[in-house]
Amino acid sequence: MARRQVVQRCPNCGAKYDVGIYVSGQKVRCRRCGIKFAVVRHDTTPGAPAMRQAAAGAAVAEARGQAPAPPRPANKPARTAQNDLQPGTRLGGYEVGETLGSGAMGTVYRARQLSLDRTVAVKVMSADLVTQDEFILRFRREAAALAALSHTNVVSIIDRGHADDNWYFVMEYVDGPTLRRLLAQGKLRIDQLLNLALKIGRGLDYAHGKGVVHRDLKPENILLADGGPEGYVPKIVDFGLADLLYSDRSFVNLTGSRISMGTVNYMAPEQRQDAGRVDQRADVFSFGVLLYEMLCGSLPLGRFPEPSQKNPAIDRRLDTVIMRSLEIDPRRRYPRVRPMLDVLESVLG
Repeated sequence: MARRQVVQRCPNCGAKYDVGIYVSGQKVRCRRCGIKFAVVRHDTTPGAPAMRQAAAGAAVAEARGQAPAPPRPANKPARTAQNDLQPGTRLGGYEVGETLGSGAMGTVYRARQLSLDRTVAVKVMSADLVTQDEFILRFRREAAALAALSHTNVVSIIDRGHADDNWYFVMEYVDGPTLRRLLAQGKLRIDQLLNLALKIGRGLDYAHGKGVVHRDLKPENILLADGGPEGYVPKIVDFGLADLLYSDRSFVNLTGSRISMGTVNYMAPEQRQDAGRVDQRADVFSFGVLLYEMLCGSLPLGRFPEPSQKNPAIDRRLDTVIMRSLEIDPRRRYPRVRPMLDVLESVLG
């Protein structure tokens, strides 16, 4: 008798997998985005033969020092952006160059603004999304809101437009590494890390003041521009997942458009339940995760120690700030990042 397929989505990228050979709670790695996520099974009962067999297999693999095998993709392929513009393609007044990156919502290209002969970044929305009327409405509304953001620590939106079937944002081009790459080098002192965190928090606080929530704050979405003697200038990028706090959401169906909102290790608990209804406190949680990772070198997963216990070089005043930002209940977190910045400034001072 053939085994019935048990499908579960990766909480980060939305890829579908057949997890029928695993037990609830077992960690598996997504083939598409690389994160580990816990299997959740509702189709079996404790002690069932299949579960006992899978658990035994996992125990053997662990004893041998082996990671559990990645889940098999379900029949439907994972969703990726549907764009493939060739270098030299013209989008309005911009000439597309090489691909800089791609995600679920679109593809980012290096481009040249013909009128000013300068380098910019162009994010072209995925072709399957722009066929949806509610997505076009959301695109137009967000483009106008994001273009109004003007802060040293936020990547600027220069223009928006569409040519043929291509809808796109034009953004400031930042020729520098991501925060992820810088953290991987492990060369920064505590005061340098705090200085970067303070600037990131200022950009986030500014956006919150304009009614915009990021929802996907993580090291990959922070670019580092060369600030000369002052060092790197962090710039938050990809507010493409942002949604206005005080807007009418009646026509926006994020689940229907299959957009993965956020990255699981940095995502507030309430965001996993309803990404379209979160407020600034979701970003406060993500900023707390980011602070913990920057200062401690690891993510605050499971039962984790206070930062100063993990790294004695950390000022204990930061323990209260970071731990409060990571509260499961959003009502117990800071309402905005501003109080966190006050403590960071005090510690640096």
